Amino acid sequence: MVLKRWALLLPFLVTGLLMSGGCLPKPYFPGKDPGRLHLRISKAEQAQTRPEFSLLAKDSEIEKLEVILTNKQLSEKKVIQPYQGDHVVTFDSLYPGTWKIQVNGYDRENDIIFYGEDTRSIPPGKTVEAVLMIKPTPGRVMVTVDLSLLQKKGYTVTSGKFYVHEDPSNNRRTPFDLHLEGSYLKNSKEIKLAEGTYETEIYIPQITGAIYGCRYGTIDVRSGKVTSVFLESDAGLIINAVIDSNPATPENFTVNLVADQVYLSWDPVAEDDLLAYNIYRSNQEGVLKLHHQVDKDTHSFTETVSPGDFFDGRLIYALSSLDQGGNSSIWTEPVTLYLENSL
Repeated sequence: MVLKRWALLLPFLVTGLLMSGGCLPKPYFPGKDPGRLHLRISKAEQAQTRPEFSLLAKDSEIEKLEVILTNKQLSEKKVIQPYQGDHVVTFDSLYPGTWKIQVNGYDRENDIIFYGEDTRSIPPGKTVEAVLMIKPTPGRVMVTVDLSLLQKKGYTVTSGKFYVHEDPSNNRRTPFDLHLEGSYLKNSKEIKLAEGTYETEIYIPQITGAIYGCRYGTIDVRSGKVTSVFLESDAGLIINAVIDSNPATPENFTVNLVADQVYLSWDPVAEDDLLAYNIYRSNQEGVLKLHHQVDKDTHSFTETVSPGDFFDGRLIYALSSLDQGGNSSIWTEPVTLYLENSL
């Protein structure tokens, strides 16, 4: 009897629940209460703080932009080609929820040289505006060390290390492992570095207790590109790299030594967001380190040197430009002064 009473009351209870505030939220479907996302794309040098979704990047090498939105199994994509700056892209009818935003900037070789990522919550029926910064992607370095001559001399080599001076203002080195592949040492894991110029070293098996070591100078790493480094174990290093700049490398860099005075000069770099010039000088170990910085309106530098500043009879200078975003150009070709010819 009790069960019969509950069966009679059940339809009224369900109806009352649905009419009250206790009902389940309705599901959202594409096209029903859709959200919207506005994207504004502009150059870094021209961009200012504003509420739109902005892609802020130096875009002189970008051929196309790819904007991808994903929400679990849902995906939206738009391609801007050719990319010429100052675009507005709108995504309509977005399923309400949290969307991941990815932006890829491609060059002529179809390599991703700029990348940005963020997430945004899209409420039902609302238009969302946001800000995103896209930055240069890292470059990749592929290292190969030919061991054939060391092996012929009876050395057993199974590993090595590739060292990178990522910050020229200090002496710290970042090590990357090299592993044996036949008669070569190679990096088995990707070596990713921000675009720029780096002092590098190779030691076998490592810097402490090395049976072989080579400090050879600099490599130039370009955003989104591969820099190949090849070393024959009884010779100097051969560097195959594409030299590029962001901002531009100063041109006509000259270094002259008269008596005990060193005179540096260079042509100005025409960049809207140029900030300064970094001057690099070899230290007591012969490694180029950040030595001095001058403002963007200064195109020369003079200092007094002594024999104690020379390492192994040599003193080396190089120069790079620096923009307001903290990006350094590829360095100039280093210029070497010789103690025996001066002072």
